Amino acid sequence: MPYSWFSKNGLVHRLIENHLQKTTSYVKGVLLDVGCGTRQYEALFKPHVKRYVGLEYPSVFSKHTSYDVAGDALCLPYKTASVDTVLSNQVIEHVPEPWTMVDEMARVLKPDGILILTAPHIWGIHDAPEDYYRFTCYGLQFLMERPGLEVLYVHAMSGFWVTAGARFCYYLTRVVRPVFLLPPLYALVQIGAYVLDHVHLVEADTLNYIAVARKK
Repeated sequence: MPYSWFSKNGLVHRLIENHLQKTTSYVKGVLLDVGCGTRQYEALFKPHVKRYVGLEYPSVFSKHTSYDVAGDALCLPYKTASVDTVLSNQVIEHVPEPWTMVDEMARVLKPDGILILTAPHIWGIHDAPEDYYRFTCYGLQFLMERPGLEVLYVHAMSGFWVTAGARFCYYLTRVVRPVFLLPPLYALVQIGAYVLDHVHLVEADTLNYIAVARKK
């Protein structure tokens, strides 16, 4: 899906998709997308799996969601060892017990199954009040190793400059008027941040992490 530089979060979504694209070689069989929302990554993964299944929490249902299964990430409505791949993108921060969520995703995976998880490290409060946590690479590794998963990698999606640029775009949304000035400002800030991140990458200040693990 193409993301525009003229959108306030275009760069953020562009980076998430780029990193998810790199995980397509791991996915297989039945893929369960926990917290699927609008199913924005179905088109990315569907060619690589036997079946894509979107799961969403009942209270999130709206005209903007499109799900196959209603369920709770803390008690997934699936049998143990019943799916081949689990995906969860930018959901775990909204769950009050993230350790239970990861345990559940590990439980429903078949042996040799794959878990793909993205989570924020530095980001403003969003979807309040259901916004509980932020994660370091070490925290994600701990959560995935806790139920016995083998962590294949945990990667930063960006560095300081992209983080600063993305947050500045949200600040601009609040203060710049008239609003027709915003799209070119978003583009200027995001392109500049993207270039600077390639000049000097400080991964400790990443916006988001992506983690991939395998069930032993």
